[in-house]
Amino acid sequence: MTTTRNRTRHPAGALVPLLAEPRMTPENSGHKFARLARMREAGLTVPPFFVLSVEWHRRVTEPLRPQIDALLRSADFTEPDSVRAAAARIRELYAAVPLPEDLEQGMLTAFDKVIGPDAPAAVRACTAGAHGEDSAQDPFAGLSDSFLQVRRASMADRVRACWASGHNAEALLYRHARGLPLDADGIDVAVGIQQMVPAERSFVMFTCDPRTGAADTVIAAGLGLGEGVVQEKVGVDHYFLRGPEQRVERVIAAKPERLAPDPQRPDAGPVPQPVPPELRDAPVLEDQQLRELAGLGRTVQKLFGGQPQDIEGAITADGQVHLVQSRPVAMDLTLRRLWSHANITESFPGATTALTYSFAQKFYRSIFYDLYRRLGVPARTLHDNDPYLERMIGLHRNRIHYDLDSWYRLHGQLAVFPYFRASWESMMGLAEGSGPAAAPRPSPARLARPMAGVVRLIAGHDRAMAAFEIWWEALIADRRGADWSALDPLARIQDHREVWRQVGNHWGVTLINDSVLSTTAGITGKLLERWVPHEGPGLLSDLLCGDESNRSSEAVMSVLGLADSVRSDPRLSAALRADPDPALWKAVRDGVYGEAFRAAALEHLDRYGDRGLQELKMEQPNLRQTPWVLLRMAGEYAATNLDGPALRAAELQVRAAAEERLTAALGARSPRLRLLRTLLAALRRSIGHRENSRYFRSELFGYSKAIFASLGEDLHARGVLRDAVDAVHLTQDELFGWYDGSGVSGSLQALADARRAEYQRPGPDLPIGFSTLGPVRDQLPDGPATAPQHERHGDGELSGLGSSRGVVRGTARVVLDPHRPVEPCEDLILVARETDPGWLFLMLGANGLIVERGTLLSHTAITGRKFNIPTVVAVAGATTAIPDGALIEMDGSTGRIKILAPPPPAAAPDHGGEADR
Repeated sequence: MTTTRNRTRHPAGALVPLLAEPRMTPENSGHKFARLARMREAGLTVPPFFVLSVEWHRRVTEPLRPQIDALLRSADFTEPDSVRAAAARIRELYAAVPLPEDLEQGMLTAFDKVIGPDAPAAVRACTAGAHGEDSAQDPFAGLSDSFLQVRRASMADRVRACWASGHNAEALLYRHARGLPLDADGIDVAVGIQQMVPAERSFVMFTCDPRTGAADTVIAAGLGLGEGVVQEKVGVDHYFLRGPEQRVERVIAAKPERLAPDPQRPDAGPVPQPVPPELRDAPVLEDQQLRELAGLGRTVQKLFGGQPQDIEGAITADGQVHLVQSRPVAMDLTLRRLWSHANITESFPGATTALTYSFAQKFYRSIFYDLYRRLGVPARTLHDNDPYLERMIGLHRNRIHYDLDSWYRLHGQLAVFPYFRASWESMMGLAEGSGPAAAPRPSPARLARPMAGVVRLIAGHDRAMAAFEIWWEALIADRRGADWSALDPLARIQDHREVWRQVGNHWGVTLINDSVLSTTAGITGKLLERWVPHEGPGLLSDLLCGDESNRSSEAVMSVLGLADSVRSDPRLSAALRADPDPALWKAVRDGVYGEAFRAAALEHLDRYGDRGLQELKMEQPNLRQTPWVLLRMAGEYAATNLDGPALRAAELQVRAAAEERLTAALGARSPRLRLLRTLLAALRRSIGHRENSRYFRSELFGYSKAIFASLGEDLHARGVLRDAVDAVHLTQDELFGWYDGSGVSGSLQALADARRAEYQRPGPDLPIGFSTLGPVRDQLPDGPATAPQHERHGDGELSGLGSSRGVVRGTARVVLDPHRPVEPCEDLILVARETDPGWLFLMLGANGLIVERGTLLSHTAITGRKFNIPTVVAVAGATTAIPDGALIEMDGSTGRIKILAPPPPAAAPDHGGEADR
């Protein structure tokens, strides 16, 4: 199937007053034909046509206006039959009206020139003006008449019928309901005469899902002429291209008939004809053709300012695609919400309590307010957009999702956003253009000032991050691991508000670091791809090894130090293998296993006690609350051969080898090499800043977790809550409001009971990304999307983004819930949806890491490089495509994964059923 561009033009410039393409506007030709002219002007394949402008309609209608207006005044618009009678009489008036001689002659001359004297044409009407047919406000879909297979001799009669169709009963009722003009002066009709396409197949394509507004392509296709598809006269296949990966879903219909010209009576118009048996149940379109059409749809959408389009087209026997119509999808896109949890699950996986959600809302609002303030957004603008800051995230079936429309609105405050929108959409896992229509790029003059501010921020960024770390240490030092129970509850709340006041004045710099990181990584990756293409994507991963030490890696090294002590103490090692429970922790704390181990364990808890599994979730206890988990981690590391200095040496060795390859490829004195080294140094610094800021975020959430836990204990002691842990089912404002008088209800237990019931039965998981149109809860999908079509390169092969080099073969362990035991094996390859820093104890025990989500700069990728573990991220559907217990081989450089053998016949261990999914 081809979509070649036009090479010739078919103007009717000499046929004044008929309209040629460059002169067509919505006012003189209607939106339908003005859009077709614009598409031809852009080089898209549109059949040649000419237009009878609204001026001709006005001229011919002039003597009929008194009668038309009288008929319309006499019609009772509460009685459809009365409107139909008036419309029928108006049609009779048009059928009898004579055509001016110059118009009739001009039409025939244009027909011969543009269509061909012996060729058939499509004759279509289009009401014109601001509220005309195919406008964004009023589609008028199907309310004006169209005629196919029209011959030269019949053209004048079909033109009269098209003019009359502006007063069709359905069009009049539509206008009345919309409050649009009904008199003859208020209805202008243009008529287009277009070359017929001998369509073998026809389609209607929506560049968004018309049911939900999702940025998916929806295609309805049938055999024969498009009228059969549009009017549902033939069997129609439906195809859905989902998500950025354009995953194809299809519903194939039986197609016993197609619409085509009657071979015996070619002038009679299209008629149903039988379809050959071999085509009746076959798909009209194959996957490659569907993706080509979807790409064409995106081109048309971009041409019309990013507004989703309803496109009609025909495909001829040679595979050529001809576009015959494009109009805005008739929906109020202000009611659409785009939702995604593609990235946020790394921080908030699975079901989430009300307290975590309300706290996360505050976190996003505070840090992004600070970001926009730093980037020069005026206070008035921030105030006006405050509702969007409040709803950057939403909670659906107790799972946190980004409300991407709010993000688009907020990022749109920045003059530079149009320049980095595409890269941001890619980072968020969105197809380019899937959000609201893109704003035009600002002029250089308007961009100069904000760009100067951005340059200043970047120039001083390392200093700003250093100052941020100093500020945070000063703020958290006395609060780290503090006992809050002795302080009055209201004093605790005041302390919390003071901490968050400061957070709102400082944390935005970490988001600037994220932007610097992603931009630098993108530039570096493109330069490596251009200058050393033979190395492949694994080179950048190797060059990022051996970065500076950061808080996250220091925490791991601390645990590895505890593991060394366990190895050297057979008694402690045996105790940990038996049961690392609270009683064992008490013995360690009492010095039973030596003062040195006791001191090291307490020091780790004091310094790193906020790091752990799902550490940002208020309902998840951290190491300070469950210190025996630290002993379990140390025991599991002790059972491996992990050695901190050896890991560091191996990481530096990988980087040194990569730098040697880069130098050999570019030359030791190459300016390109110097530029890449500068970029790589900046990239490593930004990675270190991000890992540190993520660790500080863990401490911030750990501090708040301690405050909320202490309030839960207090409310339990007062008899307000049956159990202190019920506090996690209340929002932050509800907890604080009970104490400071700003709360709405004192019946906190009833609220907690209702929320706990929802939390324990969240319902089926939702797709990674989906849309809603109108009330959100009415539009939530019934369940996860159909399992994706995994990218395969052969039988049993998948691929993702190689992020840490190395080829390893081993047993796949699919882990959906890191809290549940994982069956040990020496060659374990961890397969997960996503990880967070708390997964480190599982990750370090693995020979390889495979995750469904993530990027080259995600925590999983960074951890793989840091500890020399082959890693592949962004493997769509890995947890369903790779059987638990299967023998697999993975390549952390190329991202290729091979399933070598299925799991053994014995029942595989349960790592989390559908309830966990």
